[in-house]
Amino acid sequence: MLATSTARLTAAPVARPAKIARRPLRTAAVNVRAVATGADKPSKDALQDVASDASAALQAKGQELLTYAQAKWEASDNKPGLVATGVVGLVGLYLVSGLVNTVDHLPLLNKLFELLGLGVSAWFAYRWFFVAGEREAITKEVSKVANKIGLDL
Repeated sequence: MLATSTARLTAAPVARPAKIARRPLRTAAVNVRAVATGADKPSKDALQDVASDASAALQAKGQELLTYAQAKWEASDNKPGLVATGVVGLVGLYLVSGLVNTVDHLPLLNKLFELLGLGVSAWFAYRWFFVAGEREAITKEVSKVANKIGLDL
């Protein structure tokens, strides 16, 4: 074909195949569904029983914690001081979080702190795990804490 002033070349849009979508793979993985059969009924009931038992235990712990906090609050003589301490703690947490976020976005300091953390981790591992006397001390300390909270190691 000869190019003339009336002929124009246009690019036709290329359609994507249906299998190549722009959605991430995790979205595709969520769409997988399991088919339940009649044999799954006892295990489903057992799972619901376990979930309800765990839920009841969690609610009991929450109620116990709430009762403890109420008793401590009622026993306190300086309630405005406790409220002020809590508010100051939350504001301080917010400010420190902002400071850490700002330092994290600085290019040189971010890498410097990562290197510092790696060095401290290596030093800790060398000191506590590779030196025989220190290894025994940390083992005794971990065992003592585990026994205090009721774990058998």
